[in-house]
Amino acid sequence: MKKIIYSLFLFLLVPSFLSASEAFHQYIAQYKHIAIQEMHRTGIPASIKLAQGLLESNAGRSTLAKKANNHFGIKCGGKQWKGKTYHRKDDDYKRGKLVKSCFRKYKSSEASYLAHSDFLKKDNYRRYGSLFQLRTTDYKKWAKGLKKAGYATSKTYDRKLIKIIEEYKLYQYDTALPSSSYPNRPIVKKEVPYLYINDVKMVYAQEGDTPTTIAERLNTSPSRIISYNEHITAASQFIEKETPIFIQKKRKRYRGKKKYHTVQADETLYDIAQLYGLRLDCLLKKNKIPTSKEAAAGERIYLKRKAKKSPLFRINTSNNTSKQKTNSSVTTPETETILQEATYQDSTPNSQSTIYHTVIQGETLWRISKKYGISVEKLMSQNNLSSTTIRTGMTLRIK
Repeated sequence: MKKIIYSLFLFLLVPSFLSASEAFHQYIAQYKHIAIQEMHRTGIPASIKLAQGLLESNAGRSTLAKKANNHFGIKCGGKQWKGKTYHRKDDDYKRGKLVKSCFRKYKSSEASYLAHSDFLKKDNYRRYGSLFQLRTTDYKKWAKGLKKAGYATSKTYDRKLIKIIEEYKLYQYDTALPSSSYPNRPIVKKEVPYLYINDVKMVYAQEGDTPTTIAERLNTSPSRIISYNEHITAASQFIEKETPIFIQKKRKRYRGKKKYHTVQADETLYDIAQLYGLRLDCLLKKNKIPTSKEAAAGERIYLKRKAKKSPLFRINTSNNTSKQKTNSSVTTPETETILQEATYQDSTPNSQSTIYHTVIQGETLWRISKKYGISVEKLMSQNNLSSTTIRTGMTLRIK
């Protein structure tokens, strides 16, 4: 009996004597499935989640991981956290003296993995939101982005993550599919892939969508969808696929760096308002534009400051004879010629050459597809895109 007890005692001690490499491999085997699952749910690369878990918890062996099931070093964050807490000294000082920091305490390690996703994508989206525009296979940019956003105080945080990912080949999990045989897999509600424009929550319409179907999918009301998107007027109105739909009230002023938008051919002011997450009435007022007018192509529409004067308006023609007056008191033949050229400049690509488009801030595949008269599916196919997410500065092949 004593031999059995002694053998059991030695068995229980084995994990404590694992080498760092063995502990890391054991940790990866234990948590790779939930990391992959969370990648497909939220868009955070499995390699990044595993590397952060390994680094922050020392492969699950840290006091914080053992006592609080906190694998990612997430602190309470003032009044933001209302759950259980665990206190220990870390890097917080008061009057020059190191004091105990407040960390979040979770029911299980799996709960910590789910909470880490929400911490990045929901609780602190303004801080980490730009990372979700990156591909899940681009772990290097994710690592650099986390460091730049200040996830940790270490100046070499990104290099540490990249080293772990490459040493343990964690990048292989960034292309893996979720395992249906994953034991004790946490049951999580599939998250709606929200995007943000101008810090306003939005989604893209799907095939056959109406305000009613969107509202049912997002657990909101059709009246809210209608009130936030000015050109949607009825709950049964069919909405074209890939149309941006806001599910929060748009803002009065653009929060990005861009100061103005240059109107493209056939682009409406409502298109511009949706593109930048701005209320249409505020955009019109800021640029001194009557509600019945449309700005001519090539005109500047200011997003932040008020325009000193209203832009030239688009001339609507019928059989090339009738013309609508501009905002000028006198319309000369020269002015009409300039306006017609601005309004009707041909945006159709030359069929004899290859056409490329460089993505500007705020553009979507839907907006680009409308500009060139091709489908979103074709754009994705000829640019080998696996999703509709695109980044500013990306070059797309149009034809």
